[in-house]
Amino acid sequence: MFLTLTLTLSAYAAEQNSQLNNLNNHIAAIKIDLQQATQKKSHLQSTLAEIETTEGHLNQQLKNTQQQLSQQQKQLQQLQQQSLPLSTQKKQARKLLQQQIRAAYLFSQQPYLKLWLAPDDMLQTQRLLLYFHYITQSQMQTVMQLQQSIAACEQNQKAIQTQYAQLLTIKQSQMENQTALQKTKTMREQLIATINQHIQSKHQKLISLLDDKKRLENTLQQLHQQITEHVSTAVLDNHPFATLQGKLSWPVRGQVLHNFGTQIDQSELRWDGTLIQAPTGQPVHAVASGRVIFAKWLAGYGLMIIINQGNGYMTLYGRNQTLTKNAGDTVRAGDVIATVGKSGGFHHSALYFSIRHNAQVLNPMLWCR
Repeated sequence: MFLTLTLTLSAYAAEQNSQLNNLNNHIAAIKIDLQQATQKKSHLQSTLAEIETTEGHLNQQLKNTQQQLSQQQKQLQQLQQQSLPLSTQKKQARKLLQQQIRAAYLFSQQPYLKLWLAPDDMLQTQRLLLYFHYITQSQMQTVMQLQQSIAACEQNQKAIQTQYAQLLTIKQSQMENQTALQKTKTMREQLIATINQHIQSKHQKLISLLDDKKRLENTLQQLHQQITEHVSTAVLDNHPFATLQGKLSWPVRGQVLHNFGTQIDQSELRWDGTLIQAPTGQPVHAVASGRVIFAKWLAGYGLMIIINQGNGYMTLYGRNQTLTKNAGDTVRAGDVIATVGKSGGFHHSALYFSIRHNAQVLNPMLWCR
């Protein structure tokens, strides 16, 4: 019976060893596949970086063209407002000229004009000539005013036409930017879905296989122990930044989604900063004066700005839609350095904010009020 039990356990152990070998081979294949998937993910993340950086530039261009469009529309409104009084002046000048011409004509048709111009009454003649001179001079002034009004109206109309042309150009540029932006957004969503689908399924399968392997190894260990026990039984029986703690304003106003030190997705990892939910495009402000030392896309953090606060302190602002500052720029507390977004492959708009001192992460809740 002991021999039968030993043979049975040995056969079972051999079977389990065979299963373990098969499982190890399967896991090795999955690991290779996962390594390839990770490399592909790295490539996809590089593409995502390009897309989100382009998206940030397009958003900034769209904002600039919108401002230009607003300015051009104001100028057009001013020109149109000027057009009405100019047109009124032109009409009044024409009407006055017509009246003066009619008066001069009637004056020249008087039957006794010749008598007034008779040489026996020189004083009266001089008066009449002077009066006629005034009428003629007034007509000339009116003609000049009319010419000026006509020229001003023509200039105003040309300016309006130029303004309209500029508006059409800006609107066309805006439409092109919006189309390009929509394309990048679509590409971004598709790319994120590809990354998540390609990696998540591999990880889930690997984790499941690793769990299976662990359970199998535990079983084999127990079997080996049982065999040994049976055999044994048978045989043997600045304001330094440090001074600003508790006095800083938050970079954005919004709902805190994740506090410093809380668990990340039920894993062993902890948040090393604060995640603040805020609308897309909301301005992000520097919490203190300093110099920008990093301003570009970073895997896992999207469009990121890092500011050197001096004496080993740094502030980090991630997941932005656009960056309004570049590396090397000096910023003051309250300056707009970015706009809130969801870059980095995220689905919801929020700002990642972190404070560091040398290699140590600090709790933003203790620094901001």
